Amino acid sequence: MRLGTTSENHPRNKKITTNWKKVLIALEEIDTPALNKTSNEIKTTNDIDNAIGTLTSHVTKVVKNYSRKFPVNSDHWKLPLIVRKLMRAKNAAPCRASDFPTPANRSYARAFQHKVRACQGGP
Repeated sequence: MRLGTTSENHPRNKKITTNWKKVLIALEEIDTPALNKTSNEIKTTNDIDNAIGTLTSHVTKVVKNYSRKFPVNSDHWKLPLIVRKLMRAKNAAPCRASDFPTPANRSYARAFQHKVRACQGGP
């Protein structure tokens, strides 16, 4: 789910990644000062609202602490279409050769590997 503007005029140039394992460990801590301030007896709707607000702000802080922003590489898939197709076929060929180990499939996989090496200028 994406929050915020849906306009295409504002391209997203930052990506956010979160370490959910660390978030889980941090939320499992029993002795949390922010949550210890909340009273154990909730009697009114204001008490409920305060408890929910405290819990929400605590979870938000923990997620923000274990999230980081980094720039999205806009040049990532600017390879020519022919190169992308060649890479896709080269990556699929060994899978096909191991799933159906016929001499033709093994030969096909080796041919693609040689073709890619020739395009890269490798040995």
